[in-house]
Amino acid sequence: MTGLPRRNRWLAGLRRLILRPVTPLLQRWFRRHYAVERRWWRQGLDIIVQPGVFPPGPTVSTAVLLDHFARRFPGTALAGRRVLDLGCGTGLVGLFLARAGAWVVSSDINPAALANARLNAVRNGLILRPVLADQATSFAPDAFDLIIITPPYYPHDPASMAERAWFCGDDFAYFRRLAPQLAALDLARTEVLMLLSEDCAVETINAILSGQGLGLRLVHAKRSWLEMTWLLRVVAYAKPTDVGASA
Repeated sequence: MTGLPRRNRWLAGLRRLILRPVTPLLQRWFRRHYAVERRWWRQGLDIIVQPGVFPPGPTVSTAVLLDHFARRFPGTALAGRRVLDLGCGTGLVGLFLARAGAWVVSSDINPAALANARLNAVRNGLILRPVLADQATSFAPDAFDLIIITPPYYPHDPASMAERAWFCGDDFAYFRRLAPQLAALDLARTEVLMLLSEDCAVETINAILSGQGLGLRLVHAKRSWLEMTWLLRVVAYAKPTDVGASA
């Protein structure tokens, strides 16, 4: 598939109408629910979610990745492949790929997330290599075959470490730093996948990437709660006009 699917403006408007009055309640529930340790089972993996760490639910972002990788990399199809999980959270995605044979570096800016990922690796008898890092600058450009980015994408300055999992800065500072790092990669050799939601300013993000000669291509999509979550591949020399094109 190429480009991004067109937004369904009717559904987007309906979603805003429904969620506007309940969002404060959802946020309060989310904070209380994940203020204590929680346990998740996904794709045969036993995952602990510790307080202060971005969870694998209730959003569908993790499900989009696992759905895609389960179909694409059955068994040990990733044996010998080097993978960077950027924004690893609990480590669930990295563990799924490690089980398929990948050599996985799990990176996050949140020390609590790295400790959580280490715990889950031990629980599941798998190996992750946790690294404290915000973006890809800590790694050599040719160090990985696959880079998975689960970015913060809401334009607001984070007020805490936990909020860094959600907010990318008022001026999309996260993506402005990330774009030249991705442009330095050989994208014909290193595959870069990024998760975004139609709830975010995807056109702005794509425009930032376009300034570095990059663009986005749709790989997989999943709808939940009237919201579409996209798994996108970062490609070189894409035209900004591709954004909004039909899949």
